[in-house]
Amino acid sequence: MNEDLKKAILDVLKESLDSIKVNDINKLKDLSNRLIHNSSIMQDEDSIIMSVLIYSLSKVFERTNYRQFKDWNLFVKNCTDNMKKAHFSLLNNDFGNYRKNIKEILMIIDKLDSKLKLYIKNVFHNAHIARGSRLYEHGISVGRTAELLGVNQFELMDYIGKTGIADIKEGFTLDVVKRLNIARSLFK
Repeated sequence: MNEDLKKAILDVLKESLDSIKVNDINKLKDLSNRLIHNSSIMQDEDSIIMSVLIYSLSKVFERTNYRQFKDWNLFVKNCTDNMKKAHFSLLNNDFGNYRKNIKEILMIIDKLDSKLKLYIKNVFHNAHIARGSRLYEHGISVGRTAELLGVNQFELMDYIGKTGIADIKEGFTLDVVKRLNIARSLFK
């Protein structure tokens, strides 16, 4: 992992923990979007996984009805504890433990007892698709995006089709005669 990417992930981890503490959902989404740019350039797993994780957490925390489930506190504690450990590990260049701590957040979902498990799994799955559409929007092909995120290409294409990202018109240019007339008018 290069130093710029490491710094970006460290910043996002720290700011995410602060945002979770004060329940700032919009900040979590912004942090995820910040990493999407890095993801599209570097196409590395670390920034992609972190972007999806932070976006997923923003979606989970925005659903206040989830807080009624008995395992909500276990989920939140596990997330924040492992994010702190991941931050510490990454700060000390211990990439193995960093990745292990991030995976622990995903593994706790399987240990939840209530319907919260199903809801959170669904949110994380949908977050992969949503972040995939953002990678596609940044110019990564559908095939490569699906590969990077481990999602189905058809599901990703369906989502992209519904968002209208594929319908955005490319930039256009004037024909040569009109451009020449504009240039001439500038020098009159």
